[in-house]
Amino acid sequence: MINPIKMHTVNDIMTGWVATIRPTDSLSEARDMMIRDHVSQLVVVDQRSRAIGIVSKRDIARFLLEDSTTRFTKQIRVSEAASKSIFKIRQDLPVVNAARLFDADNLAYAVVTDDNPLIGILTETDLSHYFSQRFSGRFTVNDFMKSDFIFAKSTYPVLHVAHAIVLRQSAVPVIDEELIGILTLSDILSIKGKFPLNGNGRSKSKSKEYAALITTKDVMTLDPTTTRRDTDLAQAAHTMITKGFGSLPVVGDGSKVVGLLTKHDIVRALGQSSSDVNLETGSS
Repeated sequence: MINPIKMHTVNDIMTGWVATIRPTDSLSEARDMMIRDHVSQLVVVDQRSRAIGIVSKRDIARFLLEDSTTRFTKQIRVSEAASKSIFKIRQDLPVVNAARLFDADNLAYAVVTDDNPLIGILTETDLSHYFSQRFSGRFTVNDFMKSDFIFAKSTYPVLHVAHAIVLRQSAVPVIDEELIGILTLSDILSIKGKFPLNGNGRSKSKSKEYAALITTKDVMTLDPTTTRRDTDLAQAAHTMITKGFGSLPVVGDGSKVVGLLTKHDIVRALGQSSSDVNLETGSS
């Protein structure tokens, strides 16, 4: 259990092991590595192991939605989809300050560096895990969930829902008469071969026909884990971390979906959780 008195820094909670990839590797290799290593992003490094970019599941999905060619993912280099902008963070920064930076700049991850060397990576998962351990009883899910969220029907074309996930929301609940599933970036990227929404090597006309046939129901995760409005936020965060979820649909009376809770909401809560903590001395 994390000591409730000590002022913890990024160094205390960051992930020291960093999954890396070369800019000349393929998107197919990047996708497979993410699935194998259970990570959502890879740090792109040069021949001297210096961080020169980051490629995430969202970067891959965004590139494939926008790419007008009919190449397979094994023909596309990581450098084409990777973000060249790297947010760097100090290892001695207090955790709650890091959470505020993540919230203010809408970050999902930041590279931890000491000048040039790559020390580690700090992610929303690391921050959410910290919150789940230290701030039990501080907030409820209702305090930070999003009531205004995008949802999809099971018959919607994946193409339309994928754009919502890439541009607006990390996951989309699938609701017909009731909640039947959730669609995430992992669901989209788990589709074999080149991203089907971008042709899988077909002609553009065939690509559009193929994409129109793929519905949300075909690729969504069934029977998603949910939480309730009055659930302790730290408990909900613990559920997300232990089960590897990035989002939880929030249900109210009669199992109606009334909101969506994401890791970024947990990070936002963490940034507001330290009003009684002296960040200079670490005392509470």
